[in-house]
Amino acid sequence: MSYRESSITRRPTPRRRVPIWRLLIIILIGIIVLFAIGFGVSMIFRGGDTPQADPVQSAMSEPLPCETTMVNPAEVLPVSSKVKVSVYNSTNKIGLAGDTAKVLKARGFLINEVGNDPMSKNVQGVAEIRYGPKGAARAQLLAFHFPGAILVQDNRSGKIVDVAVGAAFTKLEGEAQIAAAMASPSPSTSGPGCSSEPGAEISPSPSAT
Repeated sequence: MSYRESSITRRPTPRRRVPIWRLLIIILIGIIVLFAIGFGVSMIFRGGDTPQADPVQSAMSEPLPCETTMVNPAEVLPVSSKVKVSVYNSTNKIGLAGDTAKVLKARGFLINEVGNDPMSKNVQGVAEIRYGPKGAARAQLLAFHFPGAILVQDNRSGKIVDVAVGAAFTKLEGEAQIAAAMASPSPSTSGPGCSSEPGAEISPSPSAT
């Protein structure tokens, strides 16, 4: 080899550059593989394919609480002067509604109407106390004056309570017995799980004989 040939510097062969689209594909495949590995690990820790309970759905499926407490009716029921009553005769006895209305008026109740039962019913029991949702507490108060009466709720919008006096009625409960019964605690249910409104379970205690 001559001196001239050895002195010539050979240029290095240029390296081929990898296309950008191939790099993007490689990166995308790597991301997919990492995601699959992460998903598989998370499923292992969560118990595989076992569905997890939704805490919100579980809370909704649990029954709502309904508590029973002892209350004093005299403290939670309205006074008679706040109760407007319609007195009806549901029997063939003449003057029954009028006589009953007089006693209720003497005890402080506000008398709305007096007459024959507009429902033309023949009540065989002591009485039917008819009321709407807004008159529930007023009906409970009247029940202390008519031991054995049946409480009947209807769809009326007002607070007026009807008393349909029946064939088994003889006289109103004595005021002393009513005061004693209303001073005696009675069970009352309250809470969102109750089927009735708070205080709807207050009822007169049996009269002493």
